[in-house]
Amino acid sequence: METWINNAGFGNYSSVASQDLSKIEAMLKLNVEALTILSSLYVRDCKEVDGTQLINISSRGGYIMVPNAVTYCAAKFNVNAFTEGLAHELKAVQAKLQAKVFAPAATQTEFGMIANNVSEYDYGKSFGNYHTSAQAADFLLRLYDSNQTIGAIDGETFEFSLRNSVFEYAGNSAHNQKIIND
Repeated sequence: METWINNAGFGNYSSVASQDLSKIEAMLKLNVEALTILSSLYVRDCKEVDGTQLINISSRGGYIMVPNAVTYCAAKFNVNAFTEGLAHELKAVQAKLQAKVFAPAATQTEFGMIANNVSEYDYGKSFGNYHTSAQAADFLLRLYDSNQTIGAIDGETFEFSLRNSVFEYAGNSAHNQKIIND
């Protein structure tokens, strides 16, 4: 089985009014543009390959607004909506490829240093709860082994859960553009 994991990305903790625009541009190009293009290419090549998966790494911030991380959260909303929509699209045509999104919460990695533009970052001082990278890897494997679309952390309990969808999907609603299969 072949799996593509889109894990490139970085964050930014800063108010919208004071964020570094060049950093935001680079973040959007990587977190949104590169992920969308690479996902699209993978779908073209592997849509009908048995056992294939596309797992886009996102964030809990893609389902909730985080103070001083609005632009980052908006980018991750894009990742989550794109991946959930793609999963519905693939299921509708009975494709063999599964699209999934992993939305971890605070995870102890170099992410905090980059997002805050600092050389050292203490997760214990900054968060009430966070996961280790080993815990996040375990969650990712649980998503991989499942038939669910989303693997996400609950913001209050900090527990991992699997589910099929968060965003509403209109499918073949009579009010939408007619789908023409190519």
